[in-house]
Amino acid sequence: MKNLHNKLFTITIALILASCSSNTEEAVVNEPASESIQEESNNETAADNLFYQVPTPNELFAVLKNSNVAYNRENLSDVSNASNYLTKASKALNFGVYTADLAYVTSLGQMDDASKFFETVRSLSKDLEIENAVDEVIMKRLQSNLENSNADSLFYLSNETYYNAYSYLEENDRRDVLGMIVVGGWIEGLNIILNLEPYSEGSEVCQRIADQKLTLENLLIFTSTIENDQLAEIVGELSGIEEIFNYVSDDVDDTESSESTEFTSSESADGVMIFGGGESNSINEKQFNELKSIVLDLRTSIIEGS
Repeated sequence: MKNLHNKLFTITIALILASCSSNTEEAVVNEPASESIQEESNNETAADNLFYQVPTPNELFAVLKNSNVAYNRENLSDVSNASNYLTKASKALNFGVYTADLAYVTSLGQMDDASKFFETVRSLSKDLEIENAVDEVIMKRLQSNLENSNADSLFYLSNETYYNAYSYLEENDRRDVLGMIVVGGWIEGLNIILNLEPYSEGSEVCQRIADQKLTLENLLIFTSTIENDQLAEIVGELSGIEEIFNYVSDDVDDTESSESTEFTSSESADGVMIFGGGESNSINEKQFNELKSIVLDLRTSIIEGS
């Protein structure tokens, strides 16, 4: 967000300088430049807003913080697999996987596993040369929070780690790696939440799963702006998930399916982006089970890759 604020500040100064001109002729000459700057600002803002409409794993798991859902370590990727990833693509995809796992364990206050996943994310961040994702400052804060059993702060730190990685990659024009991290994290997060509990119509978990329809739409738009053959191949494998999500609202009554509110986004006290509004979707049991199967297959191909 800091990068976005800097862009908007620069644009604002340029517009103020243009508007302060006392010469009418100069103002006319400057007008196209101002329009060009404004158009660039709109494009950049739209791109940044699009990313923030693709929630972090922490946003997906925020629903668990005050729930009675049992913790299940079997839903997570084994940290010992991290050393098996040798290519940039496999490292980036599984960096995303492990950040989703980290968000899950911190959302449920699992201190021992949180430490392991922080270390794993830190190791992969070094391999990917994402220098500020898990730096020494974060590690010291991590140790302090572990010693004091501060689960809420751990959840915040895991969210900060994800945004640090995003910001660094965006600012250093490494959107191919960023795209893979986002895809890997989303697939892992979706797999975890699909395995939290059996299908229950109208449950908060099922609603959160159905809401991933919008997330996938934004994810596909976001990745379509990145020119990378490996990423394009990975994104192509999301077509099965997209096909299922195309029908997630079919079983909803007309009165329900027509209900929608303005899309909103805000940041919680934990630094987690919270999204609301938009179309209200629902998922039936058949779609739930189909989605669970296809997501697991894709997730398996990611964590078993090298």
